Amino acid sequence: MKKLLLSGSITALLLPGLAFAAYNDVSMNTTVVLTVNGITLNVSGSGATIESLVINPTNFQVAIKNGSLFQVTAPGRESLSASTGQGQNVKTCNSTESVLGYNLSGTNETITVTVTPSTTLCTDATEATSTSRSDAGGGGGGGAPVVTAPVITPVTPVVVQTANAAAIAAIKTQLIALIQQLIVLLNQEIQTMQASGNY
Repeated sequence: MKKLLLSGSITALLLPGLAFAAYNDVSMNTTVVLTVNGITLNVSGSGATIESLVINPTNFQVAIKNGSLFQVTAPGRESLSASTGQGQNVKTCNSTESVLGYNLSGTNETITVTVTPSTTLCTDATEATSTSRSDAGGGGGGGAPVVTAPVITPVTPVVVQTANAAAIAAIKTQLIALIQQLIVLLNQEIQTMQASGNY
């Protein structure tokens, strides 16, 4: 039975598309650039730590446990919608970016959030108020409406291939260690059987 369980563990490491990590194993101490649904997103925040991150074609899912932080920024001001507001401490939109953040420090909460970016630009409360006042005060000839062009901040992509290579190397190291342990166990079992004559 132990042999089967160990073999199952090795198989899980070899299967593509499977991701697993211990609690708070995914740490991001710098800005990480993701592309979801053709939209550039920055996952940032000093000491930002999450349990897992799964990127899908049109959204991404993040598992956040107590003591963990997470923040995502859309520098192109794309709208960010979340599947839950629990633990949410930031949801802003201004003239330069759209920001969504969660902070579970000092809590016992455990949440899984699905974040869906949209090509629709978020609405800046300041711009909405300014436009509303301009429309209300325009009592004479029909003046042209005030349109504020979005300010798009260029983002320098962070190369994540290095992190991926390091993760693959770590998995290979773990796999080699497991195989070595399996060989040792098998040798011990053979020696025991030979000593007892049960072979």
